[in-house]
Amino acid sequence: MTLNELKDKKIAVVGFGVNNRKLVDFLGKHGIAYEIIDGWHSPDELIGRLDEFEVIFRTPGLPYLSKAVQHAKAKGSLILSQTKLFFSLCTASIIGVTGTKGKGTTISLLADMLKLAGNRVFLGGNIGRDPFEFIDILTPDSWVILELSSFQLQDLESSPHIAVVLNITSDHLNHHRSVEEYLGAKLPIVTYQRPEDYAVLDHRLPDNFKHSGNGRKIFFDPQKVGNWERKLIGQHNLENISAAFEAAKLIGVSEETAKLAVKDFEPLPHRLRVLGTFEGIRYIDDAFSTNVDPTMAAIDAMTSPTVLIVGGYDKGLDFKTLGKKIVASPNIKALVIIGRVTEKILQAVDGFKGEKITGGADLEEVISQARSLVSQGDTILFSPGTSSFDMFKNEVDRGEQFLKLVNELK
Repeated sequence: MTLNELKDKKIAVVGFGVNNRKLVDFLGKHGIAYEIIDGWHSPDELIGRLDEFEVIFRTPGLPYLSKAVQHAKAKGSLILSQTKLFFSLCTASIIGVTGTKGKGTTISLLADMLKLAGNRVFLGGNIGRDPFEFIDILTPDSWVILELSSFQLQDLESSPHIAVVLNITSDHLNHHRSVEEYLGAKLPIVTYQRPEDYAVLDHRLPDNFKHSGNGRKIFFDPQKVGNWERKLIGQHNLENISAAFEAAKLIGVSEETAKLAVKDFEPLPHRLRVLGTFEGIRYIDDAFSTNVDPTMAAIDAMTSPTVLIVGGYDKGLDFKTLGKKIVASPNIKALVIIGRVTEKILQAVDGFKGEKITGGADLEEVISQARSLVSQGDTILFSPGTSSFDMFKNEVDRGEQFLKLVNELK
């Protein structure tokens, strides 16, 4: 899709929150008229409202397979997204990174490696800038690194030059109808690759990722970077480092340069970040843990007796595996369980020998509950393992609240 092809079309931009704001600025700058449709609470409210438009830019919050989008498509509307248009217009080489968790750390590490090696790099996604902020200044020798979610990938009809696919587990099942649909939504990141493209993959991925597309497949190995000096803790971060390094090598980054980037890299906010030790208690902020896998990884990274603050909004996750991890962990000494999933987690940790506290009204009370369970040398780990919409606006809000309350303990 070119800009000329968009001119004189009746265009709807659906959703005007964090997403699409830079897109409409870009469209306006290039003389392309559009109508914003916002204020809907459920995709079903849009059924029939979009049919009159020739082109529809959907926000990631409006699933491609929703009845409203499919109804408009059946009526002849062209369904686009900010991501699809960016891929069509981008003059630089694109590296796309997806996976259930670890995307932010991986793209940030990769950007640091490339910059340290002298490359011109633009970082886009939840970490970094909106891609339409920099699309007009890209050149063929630039590198664009994009964090890509299942919502952005699901209807993508092109793949990045280098695709990085981290481990994929059940998440967003409140938006996707099944695990199979969720996995399928991620697949376009490799489907359209050509022989000159590359896919850096986790070896645990389903076979369709390993065989889809014509790109050359490379599997990252955390053991290769296990002895690198780093501030990042946990086995899962070795996977992120290894994935970033394999991608960076394809662009000519040396191991020496990559090691230096990793050594200097600070953990991202709210991602298993050690906030400090106050009154003999270490506090770790893992507030961006929105499913059970990063929380299980965080548990594995603990090396001292730990009180785990866990729980939140019920988005249909299965906590049985997390429960087994908690019960078997030699380091989890007590639990503070919060949110609507409290009963589910209590059932999942049946057999846990440590203390359990529930019912905290707010995060200040929750931290106080956790502090009542610790001794000198212990750790308080805030790793909710699910989303946050019941007690907090989102995971950013819950992370900022935790950071503020811990800082007040100094």
